[in-house]
Amino acid sequence: MLWDESVDNLILGGSATLIANREFTITGDTDGEYSGDVVYFGGTDDMIIGTIYHYTSSGTWEVADADAVANCDGLLAVALGGSSDTNGMLLRGMVTLDHDPGAVGDVLFLSTTAGDATATAPSGNGDIIRVIGYCLHASDGNIWFDPDKTYVEVSA
Repeated sequence: MLWDESVDNLILGGSATLIANREFTITGDTDGEYSGDVVYFGGTDDMIIGTIYHYTSSGTWEVADADAVANCDGLLAVALGGSSDTNGMLLRGMVTLDHDPGAVGDVLFLSTTAGDATATAPSGNGDIIRVIGYCLHASDGNIWFDPDKTYVEVSA
């Protein structure tokens, strides 16, 4: 084991590294700008940068939508470009969405408007209430994206 002071990490050997400290900075006003955990899989193209997606049972990404459990029950991520495999999908961290979801400090929910976040919890019968993060700026679309693993279905 070695300590690499230049990056503040403990190198455990091989490809394993223990990260002692991570910094996430608030992103700018460019859709899809990010600082966080990114994955590169799913084989999905023609994605919209800064839009929230749901990972499907077929191994691809679809636009997330709180209108039904099937479109928002599992892994959620924000598209960082047109292709999930090339540009990546943000699983957790700071990100700039393609829309303004609320006011500073608002709890954000997955919206019934496909691919969006909102500061208002969905309330229609069969809608899904799922917290996905917090609003960091009122007009730049900056959020802390960290989707809760649980959700509630509205029954009216």
